[in-house]
Amino acid sequence: MKLLPLLLLIHLPAAARAQSDFHAYPGSMKSHESGRMEILTVVSGNLQFKVLPPKGWSREVDAASRKIIFTSPSGRSAVTIQLTTDSPGELPGEDILRAKALQAYPGAKILQYSVFATSGGTQTGVYFDLERVPAPKVVQKIRHAFMAQPTGLVEFVLSASGEEFDNNLPLIMGMSRGFRLDPLKPKQP
Repeated sequence: MKLLPLLLLIHLPAAARAQSDFHAYPGSMKSHESGRMEILTVVSGNLQFKVLPPKGWSREVDAASRKIIFTSPSGRSAVTIQLTTDSPGELPGEDILRAKALQAYPGAKILQYSVFATSGGTQTGVYFDLERVPAPKVVQKIRHAFMAQPTGLVEFVLSASGEEFDNNLPLIMGMSRGFRLDPLKPKQP
């Protein structure tokens, strides 16, 4: 009888993960340049968005944390997209976002702060460029972008070695500028 509560405790987290409202579905769509291209549709609650995975990069979906991590073939760059329930509908002040970015990367210093347009210029987001030295002779550069959505914040993070950072900036800025959260389309009968 003492095993039953223990088994329930082990089973409950697994059941909660299985019922997550965050899912990612790979697919493809027509492309004018290359015929077909891979696309990832992400569903969160009753909302969805689509993202073009970086070509040749691996991907990991962490439903419990509501995040997707793309890792470059070299392993020295990663792009993370995370949906949070922080500050639904509005972007917190610069000081709050600055503290959040610095907390995520201990020892980092902020190099730059900027505002950028998203979704066809109808919304704005902000980003911080950071730099830290996590080990001798290892420089990590980070761009941490924040955008407000009705259900919370969307965060786009590029974390890369010093050499790869500049090459991958267009990738993360394209993802964040083109980001659009849409209502989930009902299934056709």
